[in-house]
Amino acid sequence: MDAFTVIIFIGCLILFIIFLWMVPIGLWFTALISGVHVSLVQLILMRWRKVDPHVIVNAMIMGAKAGLPLNRDELEAHYLCF
Repeated sequence: MDAFTVIIFIGCLILFIIFLWMVPIGLWFTALISGVHVSLVQLILMRWRKVDPHVIVNAMIMGAKAGLPLNRDELEAHYLCF
Protein backbone atom coordinates (compact mmCIF):
# COMPACT_ATOMS: atom_id res chain seq x y z
CA MET A 1 0.00 0.00 0.00
CA ASP A 2 1.29 3.40 -0.87
CA ALA A 3 1.05 6.50 1.31
CA PHE A 4 -1.88 7.97 -0.62
CA THR A 5 -4.03 4.88 -0.01
CA VAL A 6 -3.23 4.94 3.70
CA ILE A 7 -4.16 8.64 3.94
CA ILE A 8 -7.46 8.00 2.12
CA PHE A 9 -8.22 5.07 4.43
CA ILE A 10 -7.49 7.08 7.58
CA GLY A 11 -9.59 9.99 6.27
CA CYS A 12 -12.53 7.70 5.56
CA LEU A 13 -12.19 6.13 9.00
CA ILE A 14 -12.25 9.56 10.68
CA LEU A 15 -15.32 10.60 8.65
CA PHE A 16 -17.07 7.35 9.61
CA ILE A 17 -16.36 7.95 13.31
CA ILE A 18 -17.70 11.52 13.05
CA PHE A 19 -20.81 10.20 11.29
CA LEU A 20 -21.44 7.66 14.07
CA TRP A 21 -21.02 10.41 16.68
CA MET A 22 -23.46 12.73 14.89
CA VAL A 23 -26.07 10.06 14.20
CA PRO A 24 -26.89 8.09 17.36
CA ILE A 25 -28.28 5.02 15.58
CA GLY A 26 -28.45 2.98 18.80
CA LEU A 27 -30.56 5.65 20.50
CA TRP A 28 -32.85 5.88 17.47
CA PHE A 29 -33.31 2.10 17.48
CA THR A 30 -34.07 2.12 21.23
CA ALA A 31 -36.73 4.77 20.67
CA LEU A 32 -38.19 2.83 17.76
CA ILE A 33 -38.47 -0.37 19.78
CA SER A 34 -40.02 1.54 22.70
CA GLY A 35 -42.74 3.06 20.51
CA VAL A 36 -41.37 6.62 20.54
CA HIS A 37 -41.24 8.23 17.12
CA VAL A 38 -38.03 10.23 16.72
CA SER A 39 -36.31 10.49 13.35
CA LEU A 40 -32.58 10.39 12.78
CA VAL A 41 -32.72 13.94 11.44
CA GLN A 42 -34.32 15.14 14.68
CA LEU A 43 -31.54 13.46 16.68
CA ILE A 44 -28.88 15.18 14.55
CA LEU A 45 -30.61 18.53 14.94
CA MET A 46 -30.75 18.04 18.72
CA ARG A 47 -26.96 17.73 18.76
CA TRP A 48 -26.59 20.90 16.67
CA ARG A 49 -28.91 22.78 19.07
CA LYS A 50 -26.71 21.62 22.00
CA VAL A 51 -29.46 19.38 23.40
CA ASP A 52 -28.42 15.97 24.71
CA PRO A 53 -30.56 13.55 22.67
CA HIS A 54 -30.13 10.80 25.29
CA VAL A 55 -31.88 12.93 27.91
CA ILE A 56 -34.79 13.83 25.63
CA VAL A 57 -35.33 10.36 24.17
CA ASN A 58 -35.08 8.63 27.54
CA ALA A 59 -37.61 11.10 28.99
CA MET A 60 -39.93 10.44 26.04
CA ILE A 61 -39.58 6.67 26.54
CA MET A 62 -40.35 6.93 30.25
CA GLY A 63 -43.32 9.19 29.53
CA ALA A 64 -44.66 6.83 26.86
CA LYS A 65 -44.38 3.86 29.22
CA ALA A 66 -46.19 5.86 31.93
CA GLY A 67 -48.93 6.89 29.50
CA LEU A 68 -48.02 10.59 29.48
CA PRO A 69 -48.33 12.52 26.22
CA LEU A 70 -44.96 14.30 25.94
CA ASN A 71 -43.95 16.61 23.12
CA ARG A 72 -40.33 16.51 21.92
CA ASP A 73 -40.22 20.25 21.18
CA GLU A 74 -41.43 21.12 24.68
CA LEU A 75 -38.91 18.78 26.27
CA GLU A 76 -36.10 20.36 24.26
CA ALA A 77 -37.24 23.86 25.26
CA HIS A 78 -37.35 22.81 28.89
CA TYR A 79 -33.86 21.28 28.60
CA LEU A 80 -32.48 24.51 27.11
CA CYS A 81 -33.94 26.60 29.95
CA PHE A 82 -31.32 25.28 32.36
